[in-house]
Amino acid sequence: MGKGKIAEIISEMLYKPGERPEDYEILFISRDERGDIEAVRGDEIRALHDRIIVGGREIPHHRIVEIRRKGVVLWKR
Repeated sequence: MGKGKIAEIISEMLYKPGERPEDYEILFISRDERGDIEAVRGDEIRALHDRIIVGGREIPHHRIVEIRRKGVVLWKR
């Protein structure tokens, strides 16, 4: 996927002037026993090159299934 659309959206969310990370929601496949989809707000993550950090857990971009801004889908797998 290279830098890819996910990294581009996350970078814009975190670093573009005027953007508010709390307006974003990132949905990803959980690796718990249920394998559910979890959601976090943009202000609850840290970004690395090809993954996000959520509460000490590393979530690779390939597990992200959707990114929303104020409820509008920006990207969906």
